[in-house]
Amino acid sequence: MIINKFAFWITVFSVLLLMGCSKSNDQRDFENRALTTPDKITKTDSNGEIVGQTDPDDWRVGPMYNRLISISSELSDPPHPNPLPYNSTLNLQIEFNVSDPVNVIVIRKFRLPTDTQFPLLRQLDQSELIDFNSIALEGSNIAENTTKEGLYRILIYDGKQNLISYGDVRIE
Repeated sequence: MIINKFAFWITVFSVLLLMGCSKSNDQRDFENRALTTPDKITKTDSNGEIVGQTDPDDWRVGPMYNRLISISSELSDPPHPNPLPYNSTLNLQIEFNVSDPVNVIVIRKFRLPTDTQFPLLRQLDQSELIDFNSIALEGSNIAENTTKEGLYRILIYDGKQNLISYGDVRIE
């Protein structure tokens, strides 16, 4: 009887461990996908209306934050405008579905996966996340204050460098 209870608890522990690994692997796969070359955008106007092609890969929420955080493409107001004129502001809506899912939000970007650094665009600490629901990113900051037109990937992390979401923005 003691052996049966022991076997039962070993089985339960093993299943829980495998479930935890699976989620970790899902998050790792999500993060690896985010580090591929930006390729498409969800085309939106200045009011957030989708006006052309959509990219189903844009602004998905990673497995670690699924159901805890929503990014605007899952809501009714996708990041806009996209393409983004160099001297304009990208509006990105983020909704917390539970209180305080993160203490810090870090936003980085890159153009090519071969980039050796992912420059910081913005960091929001806990005090800035109170009553928080949107982020404004300047096109000139995304393009590093140059006239670099092109496709950029925006990466949204928590304070522990776990990827929350990512999406592509074209600077014109």
